[in-house]
Amino acid sequence: MQYRIKWHRLLLFWAGILAVTSINAQTDTLYTLKGDILVGEIISMKLGVLTFDTDYADEEFQIEWLEVNGLKTNRLLVVFTRDGRRLVGSMSKVQDVERIARVQTFTSSISVSLFDIVEIRTVEEKFIDRIKVNLDAGYSLTKANNLQQISINAGVQYQTEKWMWNADFNKVGTYQDNADESSRTSGGSNLNYFIKGKLFATAGMEFLKNSEQKLDLRRTSKVGLGYYWVRTNRWYFGNGIGIARTNEKYGGENPTTNNEYEAMGILDLNAYDIGDLDLRLKLDLYPGLTSKGIRLNSEISVKYDLPLEFYIKLSYTGNYDSQPSIDVPKLDYVFQTSIGWEWD
Repeated sequence: MQYRIKWHRLLLFWAGILAVTSINAQTDTLYTLKGDILVGEIISMKLGVLTFDTDYADEEFQIEWLEVNGLKTNRLLVVFTRDGRRLVGSMSKVQDVERIARVQTFTSSISVSLFDIVEIRTVEEKFIDRIKVNLDAGYSLTKANNLQQISINAGVQYQTEKWMWNADFNKVGTYQDNADESSRTSGGSNLNYFIKGKLFATAGMEFLKNSEQKLDLRRTSKVGLGYYWVRTNRWYFGNGIGIARTNEKYGGENPTTNNEYEAMGILDLNAYDIGDLDLRLKLDLYPGLTSKGIRLNSEISVKYDLPLEFYIKLSYTGNYDSQPSIDVPKLDYVFQTSIGWEWD
């Protein structure tokens, strides 16, 4: 009899734990600058937008981070700050003070301005919540000579508290009657590991095929170190240095191969909260170590957000090689206008 009672008590204990956990998952509180108070569940805050789930809405609620006055939760959050800290703990709002939060970690209580919070993640965040996917395409047709241009761009990103992986693919093709096809295909993959604060290690691979420059394939493997000089919930600016190994295969009448080591310098600017606009500027500089040439890859894009996660984008991509292995243009570039969809 006593044995049975103990088991009953144990079952009641665990049932109570599960009930409390279920209740806590839906009792986070959101305070807005307009004075509204919402009860639900914090999903995440990234790229200047807080995602919040409520029982009385069919879809997750999103609000600009600049419109948030405070958050309150007993669950564990991972809070990333602009000075590179990662705080793990619960969060509460400081009473009668606008946009000041208190993060209760395992060892101390830390006051943080919401202006200084770059990103928020939950400890129990699911695998699918860490993935970001984008896909856009463009098409143009000129009837006079049946000139068609097709462009496709796709990307995927996965991020945890300590590292971030991303991959992308881009293809532009021009097709015209009585003319050779002109195409440009590029892509790559990159992994960043956050060492401490704003310092991170980076490694990756990229490739390029370009009919204009008779480049059958250029494959570049690279490793280096990077640093975020500025990282806020509205924009970031970082740079990096490292070393790269490049393998090239040129076609044409006299096929040529080329292998060399290069230094690497990177500048990366991403402003993702200019109203409904996103601005991206990325420059990759590769001075030759085993040759005297210099290569420069440049990317500039402006994206305008539309309803239902759609967007329109105008972008420029350029590739410059001061000393190509064969007699081809040193510079090739492409402008793209496309419409796309993003899942985040």
